[in-house]
Amino acid sequence: MPFPPEGTIECKFWGLGGDVTVTVTVEDGKIAAAEAAGISETPALGGAAMPQLCEAIVANQTPYVDTVSGATLTSNAVIEAAAAALAQ
Repeated sequence: MPFPPEGTIECKFWGLGGDVTVTVTVEDGKIAAAEAAGISETPALGGAAMPQLCEAIVANQTPYVDTVSGATLTSNAVIEAAAAALAQ
């Protein structure tokens, strides 16, 4: 998957309780950072899964990472939002 030009892109996708916003930063043709926020997600499940997913996205250099057990809807929201951001 070719990444967009360098910069920061933000996209949203619907999670369990509302929008999950993912911000992806591309530098030197690589995913340099990914952050996710979803204030309506269950803190112990979706809230805990978001940082794990973002770390996996950066480590694997793809938005298509494994979902976190117990937080499938939030996981899918992070994955879809990151994929949409990187497709721009």
